[in-house]
Amino acid sequence: MTASVSGTPAPPNTPSGHLLRPAESATSEPSGHDTARCTYTVAVAVAVTATDADASPSGLWHVAVLATADDGSSTLDPEAADFTVE
Repeated sequence: MTASVSGTPAPPNTPSGHLLRPAESATSEPSGHDTARCTYTVAVAVAVTATDADASPSGLWHVAVLATADDGSSTLDPEAADFTVE
């Protein structure tokens, strides 16, 4: 399985099926002109201790995106999106 857009073959570095995971649902609500607040709750199958919870990362995180054009040029957006871990 490879990804494609509008019938165009996927670029050579596109991850194949074993590297892609199914997406899980989040609840999203509009929170501005071009933003939304989405909430995702992790289903925990094992008990989490208070120590583990305290050691978990929290706060504002940013998603960085490296985009590469057909001509090989690329650009990095270090804060393309952000999310908060509570």
